[in-house]
Amino acid sequence: MTVESKLRELLMPVLGLTSVDEIQPDHALVNDLGAESIDFVEILYAIETNFGVKISVQEISMTDYGAQAAEDGVLTAELAKQLNADFNTDRFQPGQTARELFETFTVRELGIVIQRKMNEH
Repeated sequence: MTVESKLRELLMPVLGLTSVDEIQPDHALVNDLGAESIDFVEILYAIETNFGVKISVQEISMTDYGAQAAEDGVLTAELAKQLNADFNTDRFQPGQTARELFETFTVRELGIVIQRKMNEH
C-alpha cells in the first residue's frame, strides 16, 4: 500500500467520510474536504501513529520554507518555482498568500511530506 493510499484511509474517519473514493489525491484538505483546525490535530496524530513520523503544521502550511523567499506574506516567483519543483506540480504561483497555500494543500502533497520524512529516517 502506498503512503498516499494509506493516508486516504486514515483521513476518512477524521473527516467523517464513508468511502476512500471520496478522498482523491488532488483534493485540498481544507477547501475540498472541509478539514478544520481540530481535524489537523487528529490528522497529525494519525500520521505519527501510523507512519512513525512527526509532521508539523508549518510543513502543511508551507511556512517552513522560510520568510526569506516570501515578501509581504505572499509567494515570490522564486519560492513558487521551488514549491512547484518540490511537489512536482505547477499550481504554486507568485502572489499566493500563506492562507491560500494552507487552504489548497492537497492529500497528494501531504503524502509527499510524509514520504520525505520517512526517507529521512
